[in-house]
Amino acid sequence: MTTDSGSHGMASVWLNPPYGGETSKWLQRLAEHGNGIALVFARTETANFFPWVWEYASALLFIQGRIKFFTVQGKQSTRGGAGAPSVLIAYGKENANILFKCRIKGKFVRLK
Repeated sequence: MTTDSGSHGMASVWLNPPYGGETSKWLQRLAEHGNGIALVFARTETANFFPWVWEYASALLFIQGRIKFFTVQGKQSTRGGAGAPSVLIAYGKENANILFKCRIKGKFVRLK
């Protein structure tokens, strides 16, 4: 399956997988599905990135700064932000265009 030709009639997926040892399994499933956007740590050297991002993704948006967390009441959490930089990963041309047009501060990189 390639990700360049769009959704292939499949629903677009939003993926924020659990961090840790299971991340690779979730990225693999989205890469094979070919239509969605994932939010993960921007650890480009990891085993997750090489097979499931670099080989399948259509675009990346490296988010400027660290992600902050908020309570359900809308107040910033006192637990701090993300423990590492984050990246949004687009699979499929339509999702790449969504990242390109969004107003999230960062660096957009088109891969396919």
